[in-house]
Amino acid sequence: MTRTITRAVVAAGGAGTKMSPVTRIIPKEMLPVARTPILEHLVHELDTAGIRDVLFVISSRKNQIPAYFGSGAAYGMDFSYRVQDDGAGPGTPVLAAETWTQGQPFVLAFGDNLIRAAAEGEAPLRRLVHGGASDCSVLTRLFAADNVPPHETLLGAAYPPRSEPGPYAIDFDKDLLDHTSARWVHACAARWVLGPFVFEALRACPPRPNGELYLIDAVRRWISAGNELRAVPLLPTELRFNCDNWETYADAVATLRT
Repeated sequence: MTRTITRAVVAAGGAGTKMSPVTRIIPKEMLPVARTPILEHLVHELDTAGIRDVLFVISSRKNQIPAYFGSGAAYGMDFSYRVQDDGAGPGTPVLAAETWTQGQPFVLAFGDNLIRAAAEGEAPLRRLVHGGASDCSVLTRLFAADNVPPHETLLGAAYPPRSEPGPYAIDFDKDLLDHTSARWVHACAARWVLGPFVFEALRACPPRPNGELYLIDAVRRWISAGNELRAVPLLPTELRFNCDNWETYADAVATLRT
C-alpha cells in the first residue's frame, strides 16, 4: 500500500540557549552552513521528498524566518507560519499543527537539524516518506550503546548494523523498547512521518518533571500499547548534524564546505 504525503511541520521555535548570545539576534535555524541558512537546507530536503505545503511553528522572537522565506512561492511550495510562545518541549509544536494537518499523515522535521544525503541513491527523507503506510516512521542513526553522543534522543534497542550497503527498514515493537542491556541502539534523527494518532498520544502523555512534553515519550507509550513504528536507519554515508550547539554546528560548517 502506498500513500502520498505532501505536508510537513517544521519545529523551529526553540530558544537556542546553548548558542547564546548569538541566538538572541538570529535564530539558530538561520545560521549559515555552506552560505545557506540551516533551515533553507531543510526546505530543499522537503522539496526533494515531494513536500508541497509546510507549516513553520516558530516563536514570536523569530520573525526573521517568515521574512526570509515568505509565502514559499520562490521554492514552488506553500508556506504557513504559526507562532507558539506557550509551548515547552518538542511535543508542543506537533499539537500546534493539529488543525493544519487536516487529519492527514505528515512529515515532522526539526529545523535545527541538517541531513546530508549520500552522493548516490535516494535521499533519506524521500526514503522515509515513500517507505510504506506505517502510522509512525522515523529516521534513525545506529550507535553502539557505549558510544552514544550527548543529547541524542534514544528510541530503543537495535540489531547490529547490516553489512549490506543498501537501505533497509525495521519494524520496531515493544520488545525493543528496553535498551538497558543492548549492544546497539536507535537514536532518532529529527525526521518523522506521523499519522493523526499522534495528537491523542501527546495529549495522553504526561510532561516530564521539568514541565516539557516530549514526542519520544508519547511514541514509546504508543508502542508499549502494542503498536509498531517503522525505523529507517541512515546509511553510514548519510550524515546528520544536530546544530543546537556550537560544536556540532562547526562540524556541519567544516563538512558541508567540501
